[in-house]
Amino acid sequence: MKFEIHNGENVGTAEWVAPGEVNLDMSDAGDRAFFERFFASEDTFLSGPVESAEMTMERRDSSEQAFQRAAFALAAYSYHVRAMDREGAAST
Repeated sequence: MKFEIHNGENVGTAEWVAPGEVNLDMSDAGDRAFFERFFASEDTFLSGPVESAEMTMERRDSSEQAFQRAAFALAAYSYHVRAMDREGAAST
């Protein structure tokens, strides 16, 4: 799973490789540091049925699904992400 990240201009790409491993292709050191911290941090959310919901925690880089959720959550930071296909082209 690979995403192209924009904030008005192309910031770079983030690709989930394995649990705990995200490859970042970004030229700006400040951007790289932000995304390294972002994907290594944890999200907490409610899961389970409504009548017996429980708190769940997961690292944003722990699985491909967690990485995908985290990438789309970047909208809260005014980033736009686009999924990329296996050949490296942005999907629409």
